Amino acid sequence: MIRAWIADAQGVRETAPGEALEAAQEGTANAWVDFESESEPAIRAVLGLLDIHPLVIDDIAVDLNRPKVDDFGTYLYVAVHSARWDDDRPVMHEIAMVLGGRFLITSHDETTRSVAAARQIIERRPTLLQRNPAVLLHHILDDMVDNYLPIVDHISEELDELEERVLGEGEPLAVQQKILHLKRGLSALRRIVGPQRDILLALTRDEFSVVPAELRPYLRDVYDRLARVTDLFDSFRDETGSLLDLHVSTVSNRLNVIIKRLTVLATVGLPLTIITSYYGMNFALPEYHWPHPELLVVGLMAASALVTWAVLKWTRWM
Repeated sequence: MIRAWIADAQGVRETAPGEALEAAQEGTANAWVDFESESEPAIRAVLGLLDIHPLVIDDIAVDLNRPKVDDFGTYLYVAVHSARWDDDRPVMHEIAMVLGGRFLITSHDETTRSVAAARQIIERRPTLLQRNPAVLLHHILDDMVDNYLPIVDHISEELDELEERVLGEGEPLAVQQKILHLKRGLSALRRIVGPQRDILLALTRDEFSVVPAELRPYLRDVYDRLARVTDLFDSFRDETGSLLDLHVSTVSNRLNVIIKRLTVLATVGLPLTIITSYYGMNFALPEYHWPHPELLVVGLMAASALVTWAVLKWTRWM
């Protein structure tokens, strides 16, 4: 799906992509063209109206899986990633954007919340595109960073729950798998958010002519929030590693307790085994001629068990 908007003194209205880009080239209006799940030929056909480098079109059509920003003088190519947490793993979608003095091009494979939110409010807030396409770029980046915050809250709750399960009596294998899934998800997020923070930092400087100076403080605010998210992801990753170590230690301690209990039972039962083996031999013993020899055997077994138990308690082995 291809949608386009044009912004002039009368406001913002949706129009055909070709008309929007022609108005941007003529300098009579600002334009926004959004590609959603479009093929490479369709993207090339529309962007052929602009003097866009072929490598940029190739990058738009193919997922890079890594954030980047390229300066082509009269326009910027920016690749960022939105994210959501789904089924114990992060799901990320690339948003490719081309920012010029009079136009903004966005491309994404699936519906992205930050771009979808901009499409819903663009006609109610025409200044987003009327002032400068970079203002709309800032709005999309701002929403994209805001959408990371629910992920931060979810991971924080997951870590609290896992900590209780580690210290509780839960299934060790299930807890370990949960921790490993969370650790892999955090690593995937960190590989994306880290370079993305560097891109926002670059946009806050005076390196790019298409980014107005008055917009840089607002981009710096977005950068500060993304830096905070990055720091939290780093903290969560360290906490996940510590939680995995704690889980291994807890499982080992539980195993040691079980082995200790079994050892105590075996130690108490060892004298009983010796006594029953001795009096269970198949030949006559002098004690068999005593009155009530069974009481002697039972008494010996009880006394040996009590003495062994008392020795273990005295030495604090149990």
